[in-house]
Amino acid sequence: MQTPFLFRFRESLAGLPSLLVLLALVLAGVQQTARLVRHEDPKPVQIALFEEAPPAPKVETPPPEPPKKVETPRPVAKPIPVPAPAPRPIPKSDPNPIEQVRPAPETPPVAAQPVARPAPQPTPVAPAAPAPQPVAQPTPSAPSSANVEAQYVGKLRAHLNSIKRYPTGREASQLKPQGKVRVWFVLRRDGSVVDVGIDESSNSMLLDDAARKTINRATFAAFPDGTWPGEGTHRFTADLEFIPVG
Repeated sequence: MQTPFLFRFRESLAGLPSLLVLLALVLAGVQQTARLVRHEDPKPVQIALFEEAPPAPKVETPPPEPPKKVETPRPVAKPIPVPAPAPRPIPKSDPNPIEQVRPAPETPPVAAQPVARPAPQPTPVAPAAPAPQPVAQPTPSAPSSANVEAQYVGKLRAHLNSIKRYPTGREASQLKPQGKVRVWFVLRRDGSVVDVGIDESSNSMLLDDAARKTINRATFAAFPDGTWPGEGTHRFTADLEFIPVG
C-alpha cells in the first residue's frame, strides 16, 4: 500500500503555519523600520538672494602741504633824530657905531709914601725825633697737639709693619695666603695693650691670627704730653699686609 504524499511530509506541514506567522512578523518589522517619517519644521525657511554691492572706489587724498614758514619781519632800526643846531644870535647893530673920543682927565701926582716893612718872624724849631722802640721778636710756637698725635700714630704703624711675621707651618706653606688685615687695639697712656681685635678680615684665619700676635708682641711708647687730653685709653687701627716669601 502506498503512503499518501501529504502523510509523508506531515511533520514539515505541521510547522508550516508557525513559519508563515514568523515570516509575516519579520516582514512587518522590516516595513516598520524602513518607513520614513517625514519631519516637517513648523517654521518655514526663507531664502533670499541679495546682489552684492560693488565696493566703493577709493578716493586718494593728496598729502597735506607742509606749513609755510612765516618770516617775521626784522625790526627796522629807527633813525636817531639829530638835533638841529641852535641858530646863532645875530649881533645887534650899534646905532651909534662911531663915538667921539674924549680925552681922559688928568690926575694929580700922588706923593710917595713910605712902605712899612714886616717884622722878622722867629724861625720854627723842628721837633725832636722819637727814640726807636725795640721790636719784639716772635717766639717759636709750640707744635699743636694734633701734629704730635699724628706723629705718634705714624710711629706705631711703622713699628708694627717692621715686626710683623708671615705665619709659619704646614698649612701656611701649602695654602700661601696673601692679603691685608686691618687690626684695632686699645692702649693705655703708658703704652700697655688693653684689648685687640680685627676690624677688616683678610678672609684667612692664619693672617688674622698673625696680625693679633703682632700687636701682642709689640712694645709701644707712652702717649706724648698734651695728646688725647682727658682720655685714659685710646683706640688705634693699623693695616698689616702679609705676602708669602718665595
